[in-house]
Amino acid sequence: MDTAALQERSGWVVHRLAVTASTNDVAARLAADGAAARTVVLADRQTAGRGREQRRFESPPGGLYVSLLLDAQPADVPAGVVGLVAVAAAEAIEGATACRGQIKWPNDLWLARKKVGGILLERADAQQPVVAGIGINLRTVPGGLPADVAAGIGSLVELSGRPVERQALLEALLEAVDAWQTRRAEPGGADALAAAWRERLALLGEQVRCTFAGRPLEGVLEDASLTQGLLIRDALSGPVWRQAEHVQDLVPADRTIS
Repeated sequence: MDTAALQERSGWVVHRLAVTASTNDVAARLAADGAAARTVVLADRQTAGRGREQRRFESPPGGLYVSLLLDAQPADVPAGVVGLVAVAAAEAIEGATACRGQIKWPNDLWLARKKVGGILLERADAQQPVVAGIGINLRTVPGGLPADVAAGIGSLVELSGRPVERQALLEALLEAVDAWQTRRAEPGGADALAAAWRERLALLGEQVRCTFAGRPLEGVLEDASLTQGLLIRDALSGPVWRQAEHVQDLVPADRTIS
């Protein structure tokens, strides 16, 4: 990784670490110390990476593990920022692999119906930039996972059959984030982002299962919205919008909720 070249071409301030517990933690400390948006923390390996609901995110060497500092209005956190980062990451993955990059609600990145990455948004103070953590499996997948979980996880190289360079992927990601930040600020930009997010959303029209308000729910995912949540049609109540904050662990109906 040529950090100086990355910084020069992207215009982002880049902090690279060989090993860290969590790039999100480092980025949060930088934000607290006054670091501005368009700062990126990059690690070759994480020892305590985490995902949604503090679940452990395995980070073997060879993946892309970064945290971005982003400016955001309170109304855009979390859904709007997660949507922007997810669309940008899916576009970068697609450019690197020539395969369709998808988003699996709420924060997973998919390729060929397998999870290849995830996004974690955190913000300690509304006056500070948002920390958007992104982890992507480039060449390998974490080991030691239960068989049912491992079956749904892949890497960009494995699934696309193409070489993927970490620096090129990160440059494409930063470029896409910048482009969507600019576009979202334009008239109609928020609607364009919402449409791009929905167009890449996996599982639309499929039978899914999830936990809603602590109870199991199974039905057809008919629609989704960054603001309204998920429109799921089950056998009892028909199509009903389910608020995103009450939905957990959305998976295809033939997979086990982990």
